[in-house]
Amino acid sequence: MDPLLATALTALNVTEAPQLLSPHHTNAWRTTDWKIKTAAQPAAAASLVHEARAVALLREEGLTTMASAHGENDAGTWAAFGWLPGTTLWQWCRAARDNAATQDFAERLRAITSAAYTTLESRHAAGWRHGDIHPDNLLISPDESRVDLIDHDLAHHPRLSPLPGPYRGGGDQATAPEIAHRLLDTPADVDLEVTEAAEIYSLGAAIRWAWTGTTPATDRVAGPDATPGEVLEDIATGRRRVPLADVRPWADPELEVFIDTAMALDPAERTTSAHGDALSRR
Repeated sequence: MDPLLATALTALNVTEAPQLLSPHHTNAWRTTDWKIKTAAQPAAAASLVHEARAVALLREEGLTTMASAHGENDAGTWAAFGWLPGTTLWQWCRAARDNAATQDFAERLRAITSAAYTTLESRHAAGWRHGDIHPDNLLISPDESRVDLIDHDLAHHPRLSPLPGPYRGGGDQATAPEIAHRLLDTPADVDLEVTEAAEIYSLGAAIRWAWTGTTPATDRVAGPDATPGEVLEDIATGRRRVPLADVRPWADPELEVFIDTAMALDPAERTTSAHGDALSRR
């Protein structure tokens, strides 16, 4: 067994055999109660410690019920994160993308969108920036009353140490236009500021992406047909954003207003609070 994993299991008092988190993972495992990650290289180890400390601080502030722990030995560093029950936004919206939504799905999606906005608003009020909001990092509770943010390796907070390396945004498809501009205009060693407005954009993009199944800000991804820089230009300018009305599974004026307002190119126009309240009252 990986010596780091063995150290983690002992520290956590876990006796069951861990399973790889997925066939694609070589240094992440799951048990009934924990997700365990290990890292041998200093940069990766620093990222694990940062995430564990972020989760511990969120728990201390009453903003999550997730537990965390971390430690090290001569082989490197391990970190463990408690499992929260629920379904990711991407998984939850599969019925919409597969044209298999139940009659009450639209109303439930509006309520979930409002709950996600409430969570983000409370995090921002407490000085937090998540740094990587996308459909797989939004977790819907089993009773659909709460939406949690998960995966905090890029989290920012005044009481946290700075990130181990410069912040250069999260996943590109949910990146705010102003962040995309800065990514294009600055070298890779420049640390970028993540703002409340940028995260509101990312939330709107995540909802749109999960609901429609199409990339939210541009109709292409980095690959044979487009360079990463071209995709960032698309996001920064909105030049290839497909109208939401062309890709939505069904018409939902209130949800569409929320998404389009959250994803406004101008950060000053992303005033979503009133729209979030309207969604919750629907």
